Amino acid sequence: MGSNNPVPDQHMDVLYRQTYNSYGNITAAGLTQNNRVGNDQKANNTRLNANTNVGILAGSVVAAAGNGIIGPCAGDSSSVFDKAVGIAVNDAVGNAYESSSAVASNKCVYLHGSGTVFKTDIYETFATDGTTSVTYAYGDKLYSSQNGLITNSSGMSNTPDASYHTLIGICLKAPTASDAYMTVQMRI
Repeated sequence: MGSNNPVPDQHMDVLYRQTYNSYGNITAAGLTQNNRVGNDQKANNTRLNANTNVGILAGSVVAAAGNGIIGPCAGDSSSVFDKAVGIAVNDAVGNAYESSSAVASNKCVYLHGSGTVFKTDIYETFATDGTTSVTYAYGDKLYSSQNGLITNSSGMSNTPDASYHTLIGICLKAPTASDAYMTVQMRI
């Protein structure tokens, strides 16, 4: 029998939701950013693979990126860490033979609201150096990484600071070797 572990970067499951939102047009980077090429943390992430879509991924953090604009929550302390608004429900560019609603509508559907619970297999697996493994435990506070993926403080480019790191949620169930899904209760 094979593993019940999901294929990396293939699933996000909303368990309890407060609000779905599609306010604001999506940035060009929301449809085109390369999720495998760039810094060492991104390139070495074991939850992403060669077939990972470009653009915003289901389970990644989205942020206010301009006046009426939504984009990936990525960058450094001077950009969008403090502007996180939710978690993307679907990959922005969709998958082959599927409807690509974000491409067609120029909108990104995201979920938010305290009480929303979801599970995802998309998160950072390394610290910003790309070599130190990030481990998760229930109760961990979760933030957006420099790449717009969920991470705890050990996977961030700098120490969480209320002035520019939005608390995304709390880890309810940490991923394990036999079950790669992380369950999160949102705080935004």
